Amino acid sequence: MPSTVPAIHLKDVKKRFGSLDVLCGINLEVEMGEVVCVLGPSGSGKSTLLRCIAYLEDDYEGRIYLEGDLLGRAEHNGQLKRVEGAALRKVQLKVGMVFQQFNLWPHKTALGNIIEALILVKKMAKNEAQEIGEELLAKVGLSEKCKEYPSRLSGGQQQRVAIARALAMRPQIMLFDEVTSALDPELVDEVLHVMRQLAEEGMTMLVVTHELGFASRVADRVVFMDQGVVVEEGSPEKILKNPNKLRTREFLSLMAHEKF
Repeated sequence: MPSTVPAIHLKDVKKRFGSLDVLCGINLEVEMGEVVCVLGPSGSGKSTLLRCIAYLEDDYEGRIYLEGDLLGRAEHNGQLKRVEGAALRKVQLKVGMVFQQFNLWPHKTALGNIIEALILVKKMAKNEAQEIGEELLAKVGLSEKCKEYPSRLSGGQQQRVAIARALAMRPQIMLFDEVTSALDPELVDEVLHVMRQLAEEGMTMLVVTHELGFASRVADRVVFMDQGVVVEEGSPEKILKNPNKLRTREFLSLMAHEKF
C-alpha cells in the first residue's frame, strides 16, 4: 500500500524578520512523488518557505513535518522544544536544496564538489563517494566535466553540478529555489531537462519558479503566494489558465506581458 503520509506537511508556519511578517500562517501539503510549483511576486515569501523546510531558517513558528517526522522540534507536555544533533539531522537530511546561485566551491572540481559532503557528513570512503559522484555527473549529463573547476563551466553546467551535489545525499525531497533565474536564456533548458527527468522518476519536488511553461508541463499542482500567504492552489490548468483570485490573474497577466 502506498503511504498516506505527506512528504511535506506545513501547519500554520509563520516567520518574521524583525517587524516584517514574511510567512503568515502557511498550511500546505505535498504528497509523496508530487511536483508542486510555487509562483508569486518578489517578496511573497517563496524562498523563505523553502529555507524553513530545509531548516536553513530555524526561527519560525508552527510545525513542519517531513514524511511524518517533525522537523527541528520535539513535543514535550504540549510544548515544542528545539532539537539538535542526530535527531535534527535524521529529519533534515530527507531534503536536498538547490539555490538560485550555484554556491560551488571554486577550489574543487565538479566531482570534488559532489563528494565533499559524502566524505565529511556521511563518513563515506573516498572511492565509494567517487563512484556515486561519477554516477550523478552522468545522470545530469556531465560525465566529461568531472575534473573541471567551476570557473571552466557554464552557468547551466554549474547548476547541474549543484543538482548532482544535492542528490548525492540521497534526499527523498528536492527543493528548487529559482534555479534558472541566474542563467542566460539559452542555458535554461538544460537545467529544466534534468528537473523534468527527476520528476519522471518520481522525486518529490517543491519548485519555486517563474518558468510558467515548466509549471504547466511538469507540475501536479501550482501554488500562488503573495504577501506571505497562499492565495490559491490547484492544477496547472486551473491556476495558470483560469484562476479564481484577482491577485493571481494580475500576476499572470504581468508575467505574460514581461515575456514580450
